[in-house]
Amino acid sequence: MAGTSKLTELIQNKGNFSYSFEVTPDVSEEDIDNLRVEPLFFSVTWHAKTHQCKDLNIAPLKIALKLNSKQKNVLLHLSCDMMKTTYLTDLLAMLQENGICNLFLVLGEGFDASNSDFVNTTEMIKFIREKTGQYFCIGIAGYPGCSDEKLKQIKEKVDAGANFLLTQAFFDVDAFKNLKDSCEKMGVRVPLIPGVFSFETPKQLDGFINMCKIKVSEDLLKAVGDNEKMNRPCTDIIKQLIKQLNSICNITHYHFFTINKLNDVQKLIEGIKE
Repeated sequence: MAGTSKLTELIQNKGNFSYSFEVTPDVSEEDIDNLRVEPLFFSVTWHAKTHQCKDLNIAPLKIALKLNSKQKNVLLHLSCDMMKTTYLTDLLAMLQENGICNLFLVLGEGFDASNSDFVNTTEMIKFIREKTGQYFCIGIAGYPGCSDEKLKQIKEKVDAGANFLLTQAFFDVDAFKNLKDSCEKMGVRVPLIPGVFSFETPKQLDGFINMCKIKVSEDLLKAVGDNEKMNRPCTDIIKQLIKQLNSICNITHYHFFTINKLNDVQKLIEGIKE
């Protein structure tokens, strides 16, 4: 079964370029079936405030199981927000029964500790390890340009049992390299996967910036404007980012935040492979 493959094993020895897709639970099954490219895995976002962790019959789990049934590797997002130990115990058992072994843990947007049994992701990692041992491959978030305090938290999470870092989208290779170097200096030697947002127009970039609250440089905004004036596709900027990450940081795997625009990302990947 595809789902039993751990992410850290999947991304090893895949040449100079491999990729994965983030999708939301309302992704079209037809769009997945019509893909010409084959991502190493699909990550599925978690929306605690929408489904409120009331039962296991919720959209993120439905699409995760559907992907798993199609022999696709799945990385399921989970948040501390509104998470109770009883619910998580049942969820972990269900995932094990279905051979899904990859998790990506976050605190959750608008996290309220009073509604959760976990005050942070470190606690959740420890709980999962206590309940299931090494069955799950656990990922945590990384933030290029983050503070020293955030770096310490990354170290704590890895010491607690996290297996890889997946970053927020970024457009500054130096910021990513600094994060990579800082992690290595702290003794954090787990895979670091860059999150990539591909956009075709300035409007798409603005929408992503507003949705994810990320910062971008004036240089990037100028490059986007220049590309638009010269009628060049903005995807050229992403192709250059990937090329630099490979040459400067020796990165070979990239995780694309698709916002369910699978065909757009597919075209970018096919262009990179040419």
